[in-house]
Amino acid sequence: MCFLFALIVLLFYGMVVWGSFQKLWGVDSTLTLRNYVQMWKIGKKYIKDSLLLSAIVTPITGILGMFIAYLISRKQFIGRNLMEFSSMLTFAVPGTVVGIGYILAFNNPSFLMPVTLTGTSIIIITLLIFRNLPVGIRNGVAAIEQIDPSIEEASIDLGADSGTTFRKITLPMITPAFFSGLANCFVRSMTAISAIIFVVSGRWNFITVAVLGFVDNSQYAQAAAMSLLLIAIVVLALGLIQLITNRLGKGMQSFSIIE
Repeated sequence: MCFLFALIVLLFYGMVVWGSFQKLWGVDSTLTLRNYVQMWKIGKKYIKDSLLLSAIVTPITGILGMFIAYLISRKQFIGRNLMEFSSMLTFAVPGTVVGIGYILAFNNPSFLMPVTLTGTSIIIITLLIFRNLPVGIRNGVAAIEQIDPSIEEASIDLGADSGTTFRKITLPMITPAFFSGLANCFVRSMTAISAIIFVVSGRWNFITVAVLGFVDNSQYAQAAAMSLLLIAIVVLALGLIQLITNRLGKGMQSFSIIE
């Protein structure tokens, strides 16, 4: 049964590959590379914007997620439960609602926000950070809760402060969760559509919006070519993040042993 479902999924991807090389998908099955040429001419800016904004969003989201996860798991303070609850809110509502909310909040200057963010890259970055933050937080919480607090307490008893303990003891142990959050954030940022479609503009746009535009114009072969490029970018990014995770994890383990 598992192999059956796997084959069905591969069939979907195979149709994207096959359709991207057709002259006119569904009408003329002549193989051609023209779709990729047209896709690159039209979507070059979309690709650059997607990569740039996702590269900015990913590390900010990963670091912020680990920081909030550490506070939630290890610290006791007033408003802790409120912080945990509010950080998960964007995951509890549809992306369209989030996008509309950001437009209503930042479209006109107000007392809390004296500048208009609509049409800028800042509103897209902010939306993607808080949209993808819950996964990073839950990854961090799950990883930190598996660490016995007595390990950190022993470090503090031996003279290390909280910052040193977190940097040399806690951080190496949660490195896989951190990079897992980075991978998830990058993939979700590159493939986002429901929320960002309300905040993109002529100056800043995304690959997924270009794919939707091709489909609206009945250019299915070009849409398939753009989708295949998106898949390739995501796969390469995941492989790079996995490579960094493995090397950094081994490096931190060796460093801890030496220390």
